[in-house]
Amino acid sequence: MNEVLVVGGRTTGLMMACELMRRGVPTRCIDKSSGIDPHVRANLLHSRTLEIFQGLGLDEQLTVGSVPEIGFVFYRDGNPVGESPHAPIDSPFPFGMSQSQAHTEYTLESHLNRLGGNVERSVALTSLDQDEDGVTVVLKHGDKREETARYQWVIACDGAHSAVRHLVGEPFPGDSDEIPYILGDVLIDGDEDLEPNKGHVFFHRKGELFAFTRLPGNRHFLVASLAKGTNPGDEPCLEDLQAIVNERARPSMRLYDPMWLGYFHINYRLATRYRRNRIFLAGDAAHVHSLLAGQGMNTGIQDAHNLAWKLALVVNRQAPDALLDSYETERRIVANNVIDMTRTITDTMEKYTDLSQQERETFVSHLFTPEIARLDAARHLQEIDLDYSASPLTLSVDDDFEDGPAPGTRAPDAANLFVGGQSTSLFKLPADDQYRLFLFCGTSGAPPIAEIQQAADASLHHASLLKAYIVRDRTLDIAFKRHTVIVDQERKMHQNYAAERPCIYLIRPDGYVALRSKTMNCHEDYLARIKMIDG
Repeated sequence: MNEVLVVGGRTTGLMMACELMRRGVPTRCIDKSSGIDPHVRANLLHSRTLEIFQGLGLDEQLTVGSVPEIGFVFYRDGNPVGESPHAPIDSPFPFGMSQSQAHTEYTLESHLNRLGGNVERSVALTSLDQDEDGVTVVLKHGDKREETARYQWVIACDGAHSAVRHLVGEPFPGDSDEIPYILGDVLIDGDEDLEPNKGHVFFHRKGELFAFTRLPGNRHFLVASLAKGTNPGDEPCLEDLQAIVNERARPSMRLYDPMWLGYFHINYRLATRYRRNRIFLAGDAAHVHSLLAGQGMNTGIQDAHNLAWKLALVVNRQAPDALLDSYETERRIVANNVIDMTRTITDTMEKYTDLSQQERETFVSHLFTPEIARLDAARHLQEIDLDYSASPLTLSVDDDFEDGPAPGTRAPDAANLFVGGQSTSLFKLPADDQYRLFLFCGTSGAPPIAEIQQAADASLHHASLLKAYIVRDRTLDIAFKRHTVIVDQERKMHQNYAAERPCIYLIRPDGYVALRSKTMNCHEDYLARIKMIDG
């Protein structure tokens, strides 16, 4: 029996297949389309997604030709009224990057090919039936041939109209926005005033026009609202979008060479469950929301990043099946928050047309916020502040840390580290399939060398589950046998992790803090608690 069938070969499905194959899980990926879609529907890679890709060694390929989005310019009736710069966050990628979805998919598919996998195109799922031991599926190929196959697990990454979700009868409750939108991927003559690394938002009494950060090839992704209750028909023409640009921006911006035009209705929906025994939902198959804030593609990629390492541990019999329940516990909360955030942004923008002249002036003035508020907003927008503290995979130990990343939060990067004499950063350490145990020697006083060595030695009994790193500053010249030592040259890692005193951090394979403690062997309690070892 094959192990996993991934249904859907776009960003979420590609990420899922790559992460499973990288961990040695035989995975088949199918997609009903004939190839990568060149049409732009998602054009922003957020900082957290780029951090994940950096750990996979894909960040340089994905950012080729990309443009950092550093803020927004706002307009009223075609006239600029001010800018709102994004606050740079503490990350190797302080800003999100504008990149075409097609390039992201091409990069991921090439990575999948290098791992020995591929996307089988023009293959659609038409039936599935699961039992205690697996899932039987019927697949229809482009040549009309039908195939029956069986898998241990099936993962739905097949979008908002997911065939898997429909076949298992999973409810997809929610509602639709009454305002339709027109979208376009176009070139613009007379766009000199549209700075390429900023989003441009045009407010008008008849609706909003968004010109998002310029895409590779100097193209623009335009989104405009239409009147409430409008029935726009099937396909727009370039003249329809040009008329809106003339009205809400300026007639000197002449649109040409449309790669894609379309109408779009915003839906806010969230699957009741992410898991039906051996079947999982991810990405748009599990949640849909407004495209404003660019959360959809990034949330789907991070769904895959969350589920893949857990499923690999279960498939490889290194963890109990119950570990998989944490996927829904963690990621459904994230999707709920994304839906709430994007709905708030969209509803706020859409209310502009109903305001009086004075109210519109007040509305625009409130778009400009203090720097500290912009930093909080940027961390949230870039998905840096995700919190899994309520997860069963998070262990909180009351050890009186005054600072540093709390259990359940993202483990931050640190630069100017030396491993084996080579300069590196934390995020650039080789992507492991295991948990990482960081044993900090501290920077104040004499470290308990014997305890640190003992804890590191004990970790070798669980070498398939975790890898230990001993972190010391450059003043402590002690060799730790059989273990990788990180020399924290400028004490930046100690500082980021509030490790003035000796302590440990156990970091999950997806880069979130599982526990921290000033007790060196506390990771044993964690592994026993989540049933990865016998306590």
